[in-house]
Amino acid sequence: MQRIFTLLKQRLFGQSRPSMSSEELRTDFTRRYAHFRNLLTANNNALQAMAELEKVYYGGGSYRMAFVRSKISTILINVYKMISDILAMSDGKYADLETTFEKISNELDKIVARKHDFVQGPLILTLDKVRRSDRDQAGEKMANLGEINALQGIVVPLGFVITASATRHFLTTEHIAEINRLLQVFDSEDLDDLYKTCEEMQKIVMDAPLPPDLEELLHAHFNRLETESHSASRVAMRSSALGEDTAGVSFAGLYSTFLNVEKHEIGDLYKKVIASKYGPRAIAYRRMRGYRHEDIEMCVGCLVMVDALVSGVIYSRDPGEQESEVMRINATAGIARGVVDGTTVTDLFLVGREKPFPVVFSEIRQSQDSGKEQLSGSASLTYSQIRKLAETALQLEIHFGQPQDVEWSYDHQGVLYILQSRPIAATPAGTKEKSRSMQKVAVPGESVEKPLLFGGISASGGIASGEVFLVDSDKDMREFPRGAVLVLRHPLPEWAPLLGRATAVIAENGTEAGHLATVAREFGIPALFSLPGAMSVLTSGQTITVNSSGRAIYQGRREELLRQNVAKRDIMAGSPVQRIVTEALQYITPLNLNDPTSSHFRSNWCETLHDITRFCHEKSVSEMFNYGKEHRFDKGTAKRLVGEVPLEWWVIDLADGFRQGLDSGSKMVRIEDIVSLPMQAIWRGISAFPWEGPPPISARGFGEIIFQSTMRPDLDPSVASNMATKNYFLISKNFCNLSVRLGYHYAMIEAYLSDLLTESYVTFRFKGGAADMRRKAVRARLLADILKRYDFRVELRSDALLARVKKQPVEYLEQRLEILGYLITHSRQLDMVMTQPHAVEQYREKFLKDIEEMLSLKESTIGESVHE
Repeated sequence: MQRIFTLLKQRLFGQSRPSMSSEELRTDFTRRYAHFRNLLTANNNALQAMAELEKVYYGGGSYRMAFVRSKISTILINVYKMISDILAMSDGKYADLETTFEKISNELDKIVARKHDFVQGPLILTLDKVRRSDRDQAGEKMANLGEINALQGIVVPLGFVITASATRHFLTTEHIAEINRLLQVFDSEDLDDLYKTCEEMQKIVMDAPLPPDLEELLHAHFNRLETESHSASRVAMRSSALGEDTAGVSFAGLYSTFLNVEKHEIGDLYKKVIASKYGPRAIAYRRMRGYRHEDIEMCVGCLVMVDALVSGVIYSRDPGEQESEVMRINATAGIARGVVDGTTVTDLFLVGREKPFPVVFSEIRQSQDSGKEQLSGSASLTYSQIRKLAETALQLEIHFGQPQDVEWSYDHQGVLYILQSRPIAATPAGTKEKSRSMQKVAVPGESVEKPLLFGGISASGGIASGEVFLVDSDKDMREFPRGAVLVLRHPLPEWAPLLGRATAVIAENGTEAGHLATVAREFGIPALFSLPGAMSVLTSGQTITVNSSGRAIYQGRREELLRQNVAKRDIMAGSPVQRIVTEALQYITPLNLNDPTSSHFRSNWCETLHDITRFCHEKSVSEMFNYGKEHRFDKGTAKRLVGEVPLEWWVIDLADGFRQGLDSGSKMVRIEDIVSLPMQAIWRGISAFPWEGPPPISARGFGEIIFQSTMRPDLDPSVASNMATKNYFLISKNFCNLSVRLGYHYAMIEAYLSDLLTESYVTFRFKGGAADMRRKAVRARLLADILKRYDFRVELRSDALLARVKKQPVEYLEQRLEILGYLITHSRQLDMVMTQPHAVEQYREKFLKDIEEMLSLKESTIGESVHE
């Protein structure tokens, strides 16, 4: 019985510790405090890295796998540090955290390191045998074309595909390893470095010998094409990469195509197509769209050249307005190369989508580039040819289940050949433009200011502003600044690497059917093409606003136009890198341990890294709280703050936070006994102005309070709270952690002030209230707006506010702490009146006025803030 009683006593009251001398206790406390500080630093680092990872994931912008690996590594390292520190503070009490961490770490390693499982197959496939199911071997473009070849009534050129297996047979593991090394070390922001590195990688490919068996197969299949076509002495060699020509990810014009290839050239040009995977425009595009080098396998299609009379592109729905009931046809004499590379002016036909496919609009080319056939205003297509194109485009749309961008050619015998079909890269929802002539052009008199230029073709709709930068050479290209408006003569695919930097694109030539237009639509970048005089009227450094949807360019920054713009699409959507982050975040950011008082708030209930940080942080505070009780040591126990102080506050001195000579046995402390720099700053804000009491609320608002209190007794101020929910300062001379509940909202302020900027930070968390979620969110947004004015980095989700400032001088951070002290006091119960816009503005003005007055009273002045 005695043994059972002893075990029960230990379970209920904790195991008693051996007695320690005062010096041993101080040493032990100093050690524990050092772990506590380290844990808090690691916690901030881990949460910051989580926030940065979520920010890029939800932000819709581009991010690289290197960034993802870096942030996940940062999170793992700091969470492991937190586990080590809490184990040291608790004498190993929470050892199962290590097991949970190891499981999560192993899962994240698998996710980040996961690669596509490529299946080995034949080196060459004949196009008539290729289907969509063969895209891992033939690439998207040729798999689509092989599928089309099987459709009744549609003709594609004879051909064959040099497969992904052939590429892996050609480029050995040694070649790939050397290419990977170059990819890892180059600076993607430095265009000079990008071009230099690309040249080195492409040289590796071109210097690699073609395996004899592959070379023999190439020649054998070329000979077969000559026999079957009775005339094929030349072929077109076209890229067909895995992932190319999929929905929203076209890779348009980024890889090489070679026309009129003869038999003796096929080996060298095959290597050039493979090498184009490592070209500047391809690498820049892949990184912008979230594709890793290893996600892409290059295949090559070899197609018999069509003796083209007229060629072009048909969109089964208008790419600028996919809800419209018209198809768009761009056509030109001869082959379609000038159409897609943006160097040829084309005929335009808008055709109804219902039989008999009427031409609802047409614009006939009046002139051609020198050296090309002149049509003298006559249409390049007959109505019967237009009708056949429309029928074929709709057939392809139905087969593939979505609108299609189709490249085609009519030969001299009148046979229609389909050369390519891919999903349309559409303008983002809400950004609509019409054809070049059907659009309403902005004209003088309709705006306060006359446009600098108007007209042209809206290749990608939208509105943007920036400084002009003319690009007409490689030198110009490498000097192009981020955020500028790209102005060109021809919208060539070679300029594609700049789309990740440009805010808009203007070109004197080109059409909506070009490759650069396709990529601009994917990126959601406004593009206005076929605008004569742009290179001479606009000058580098000039600020303009481009309204591509309205086909107008204005001097200066036009805010009234920019407000009409729509948000850009998420260009990472569906990419391999985004899929990795989506899966990884499931192990990182969900927070399941919300309530420290719950029976489930235990180490073995942690499921994510966020859970572990939450648990470690909470238990580290408890370990510091409980230190004096466990050791019968008064130095770490709480003292009540007395004097002319509002509410009830308790202070726990972690180390050197009280003045020397203070009676350690006293249960009370005055504010003048506090030497903690951050606590003093917070207190100046709390006490700067007396709280005027709760705002007047309606009966409905009072009912909300009663309802919240009945649903959650822990919110009722009359209900006793445990130590973790009272208003407690944990302090040292340079550190303060304030956990506060004022009324129905919760707030936490944590700060460390040091002359070493890299260690200094202020963090503020705020959540809750008694009103409904909408009003609580309005209050949180009001606080966020005020904190932004004082250079806090703010993250806001509904009623949950997180604000940070770090790496700043001590005086600067003291002022920010004063602001936070003021706000936690004076924002009490404001959520109840946040349905009234005038009340929001009234409190905004009052808070800003009080804060400015409070800061101006400080004897010392702070210079300009030092931004990161």
